[in-house]
Amino acid sequence: MKQAMIAGLSFVLGLAGATKIVRAQPGNQQQQQTEQSTQAQQQSTQAAPKVKVGTNLKAKAAAPAPSASAQNVTKKSTIGKGAASVQVAQPSSFWTEAMDVDDDGNVETSDFLYDAAKGVLYTYREDDFSCPDGKPESGGILEALYTEGNKEGKPVGSGWYIVDLNAGQCRAQKSGTYGCKFDAMGNPTGCGLATINYATGEINVVMAR
Repeated sequence: MKQAMIAGLSFVLGLAGATKIVRAQPGNQQQQQTEQSTQAQQQSTQAAPKVKVGTNLKAKAAAPAPSASAQNVTKKSTIGKGAASVQVAQPSSFWTEAMDVDDDGNVETSDFLYDAAKGVLYTYREDDFSCPDGKPESGGILEALYTEGNKEGKPVGSGWYIVDLNAGQCRAQKSGTYGCKFDAMGNPTGCGLATINYATGEINVVMAR
């Protein structure tokens, strides 16, 4: 009887141990998936270009209208090129203007599109930017700045920018649009792989937590 009880207890403990191991496997798999997701987020964040939001550009968001020297003043529904472009719901004020938009001491020629319905000023230019590691690159830069009375209730001058990167540029693992959201002072608040949310005029950013 004693031997039978010991054998039975050993059998039960063996089952418990086996059950514990089986239950641990999904947790390990989930942890591995989480680590892979975090790594991908960090890689996309590390690839996001650095674009300075200059004083003149923030001032333009406070008064979104073409200056006396502006060119190509018309109505358009799109701005930008390729993946670094945006389309608005209706024809809006469009113009081209030369100004120092990134406080680098140089005058850049930029396109502007003011979506008054959403309260967003878009601007696009071909210009230089820096990778997170400081390496210089160049390409199309699309920026959006919130204006007074915008539908999202965002601070005037805050917004986002995106740059269309090829795989390898700024160590990007894959081609796509990368960028940052920024506050009214121009400080980045979240960077990474970015896509435009046309419903809000905002961007969705995949960033490291």
